Amino acid sequence: MIIIPLKLSVTNSYLVKNGDQYILVDTGYEVDWELFCKRLNEVKVDFSQISHIILTHHDDDHSGLLNRIAGKNRSIQIVMSHLAKELLAAGEDDRFHGKRLINKRLEFLWALSLKRIKIWLSTGKHITKENDGKFPPYYVRPSDFLITKETRLKDVGIDLDGTIIETPGHTIDSVSIIFDDGNAFVGDAAANMLQFAGTKYCVIALEDFNQYYQSWQKIIDYNAQCIFPAHGNSFSVGKLKENIGKNRNGTW
Repeated sequence: MIIIPLKLSVTNSYLVKNGDQYILVDTGYEVDWELFCKRLNEVKVDFSQISHIILTHHDDDHSGLLNRIAGKNRSIQIVMSHLAKELLAAGEDDRFHGKRLINKRLEFLWALSLKRIKIWLSTGKHITKENDGKFPPYYVRPSDFLITKETRLKDVGIDLDGTIIETPGHTIDSVSIIFDDGNAFVGDAAANMLQFAGTKYCVIALEDFNQYYQSWQKIIDYNAQCIFPAHGNSFSVGKLKENIGKNRNGTW
């Protein structure tokens, strides 16, 4: 399997080669447009070669470029959880389900606005209080595919051996793609970032710890071997096995 990471300002998007076409996993922030185009050019992939976008969830750093990319190639089919439909149409991260930072150290770091500083350094554009968590609304088209249960990739027109599974905990609409060869694209269902702050392979903010670790167990049970997160470098599934449940104590 040919996997091409596209490192954006904060988020990793991924291209997965499928014959003479590519599957794109996640899109990055709205402000990442020029950087996204640069990354595509660097790997010599044209928008016309992208057949599908699999959206791991609706958050702004994953869906911000949906409209721009779909506008470049209107035949792209976007695959997502059915729970993402209304969240994408709202044009902002889900505020209803109460996502929270996972520990006190991260609350302190967040107060220093590391996220905003990093985006500004990478793109020259500010993420402000007014636009943080917001993105251009995306309205699901008849050609898009909404996942309501475990779904094989071939059932959405992708001729690769793998399964899309629901992996909530970070958001209600989170999904992961587990290929039969063990490669797993998990969005924010796991992460490899800010280890010094005690993240232990969790993403920095969650809606539900229990659901999140249940999703880890599901990823493990699907025989994932190499985890490709949206944040940080890829890592072995052994890291999930070693750290499952460890962030429950002393956090919330």
